[in-house]
Amino acid sequence: MPWPIKTSLIASAVGFALLPHSVSHAATQSLALLETGEPTPLICEGPVCKAEFSSFCLQKERDLPRAGDPYHIVKKGAVTLVLTTEGGAVERIPAAAHVNITAARSGHTAVTIKLSKASMKALGGKHAAIEVGERVALMPEPVIGDDYPQTEQDKHLATGPLRSLGQKIVDQGPHDADRVRVLNRLINTLPSEIDRRPDAQQSLWQKAVSRGFQNAKSARIAKAAKEYATCWQDRVVELHGYSVRHCLQRRHDGLMWQHVKRYWDAVGAGS
Repeated sequence: MPWPIKTSLIASAVGFALLPHSVSHAATQSLALLETGEPTPLICEGPVCKAEFSSFCLQKERDLPRAGDPYHIVKKGAVTLVLTTEGGAVERIPAAAHVNITAARSGHTAVTIKLSKASMKALGGKHAAIEVGERVALMPEPVIGDDYPQTEQDKHLATGPLRSLGQKIVDQGPHDADRVRVLNRLINTLPSEIDRRPDAQQSLWQKAVSRGFQNAKSARIAKAAKEYATCWQDRVVELHGYSVRHCLQRRHDGLMWQHVKRYWDAVGAGS
């Protein structure tokens, strides 16, 4: 589970902060983006439109990314920006040149993809979505002074055989990756703030369905409803300790860790 690792990271960060001189950094893990199967709408707030996307680690031996660590798409056409114009026309273009990608939180289970509203309008879009195709890999942005950088061989392995194995084990594996996709879609439809309204559970569910499951099949909506109801039964959510979105993120990340462990086991068996 991710919590002991997260705790050790915090302890390490505190220890580094106490050192009198700057320390070197090592490139973090390359990541795989989980295939979405459909466009994920970007939600615009202020000048930025964004959404979270599920990811998993391709390199067990490297450091976990920290929240906000920047990444870039390796295969430029693998992630598609889907734009809807004022007139309702839909245009699809490679996303790499227009978006910004960062780790959503400490760990390798999710990234945030952002598109500025100005860029969306310049491209002629009124609404935007992102579709993740097959075998998408992300590499960390290079850091000056890196004492353990990602090499061209690292990139070749991560984007080639390791990503292909990840597709077999995780994206298209037998362990219900669609549950991860449902959780991710729920996360992107809900606010991060705690909603204390008496009818919050019902009103937020209606918002989730209209934003992310409007045309979904009944079985998928039922799966989403089960995950959503489970989080409303979380005692901390009931006491307004954290939002239902935060609960869903915890469930999402825990499930992704299970998939990552299967992938790591498969990599070890083949090494």
